[in-house]
Amino acid sequence: MLDALAKADALTWIAIVVKALVYAMSLSAAGGILSAVALRSLPRGERAWLIRLAVICAVAAALLSLARLPLRASFLMGGTWQGAFDPMILPMVAQSPLGMSIAVRLVGLALVPAILIPGRIGPALATTGALIIAMSFTFRGHALADPRVILGLLLAVHLVAIAFWIGAFAPLYRLAGQDGLAAGKVAHDFGQLALWGVGALAVSGSITLWLLTKDLIAALGTAYGQMFALKLAAFTALIGLAAFNKLRLTPALLRQDPDAAQRLRRSIVLEVALVALILLTTATLTTISAPLMVEVR
Repeated sequence: MLDALAKADALTWIAIVVKALVYAMSLSAAGGILSAVALRSLPRGERAWLIRLAVICAVAAALLSLARLPLRASFLMGGTWQGAFDPMILPMVAQSPLGMSIAVRLVGLALVPAILIPGRIGPALATTGALIIAMSFTFRGHALADPRVILGLLLAVHLVAIAFWIGAFAPLYRLAGQDGLAAGKVAHDFGQLALWGVGALAVSGSITLWLLTKDLIAALGTAYGQMFALKLAAFTALIGLAAFNKLRLTPALLRQDPDAAQRLRRSIVLEVALVALILLTTATLTTISAPLMVEVR
């Protein structure tokens, strides 16, 4: 793994960072919508703030996604910046699985602001957009291996669950600094829904790992397997923090213990750091290494 990282050039590192930011902004946009719709106890002011944040993240995700096209074209032209906008290569990249993935994602991102439409139609359209954003990542990478349909569905479920998780970070952090009891109520609602999300993450991740590697021990001898192990370790720590929040911090918030709100904020900062590590590892994993069954770039 370290050898693969050491051999990466500047363009590869830029591609990794941009890809990680695409993941972060896309999932934040989708998760913001899912949290705004699903967390009924979220105060009106916080819900409005979360919706604005989701729209901003959607715009950022769209711009970053488009930036991946010239980066990919540059890679195909031997890593030269002149190749980034080559009139022959760029259209080829746009018609590749990467281009299709970005096109689908842009449709989903375009639906995010629809949540501002009054009535039920707005949230319904925005939620559809959030699901499309998750589905857009199934058009390339892991999901192109066999069995393609199953892997695509597993990846989509995985991404919807983690997007909802990410979407709750900001409002919970803000509320914990303003109103501990309100934060406790939202944390309780989130915890009830997150039980399903954690189950979906664990099951979909385990099945995906087995389908891609077949032999976990052998996979650990590859750069891909080692980076996947790092991602799995971060995910395990994330689950542990979530369990601590649900079993210890949420009841403390509801009891209005004096230090509970600050403890929750510190826990959320750690969770954000772990998610950032997971997304950066995923971006690195799908850029410089490949699973045993499929070439990923």
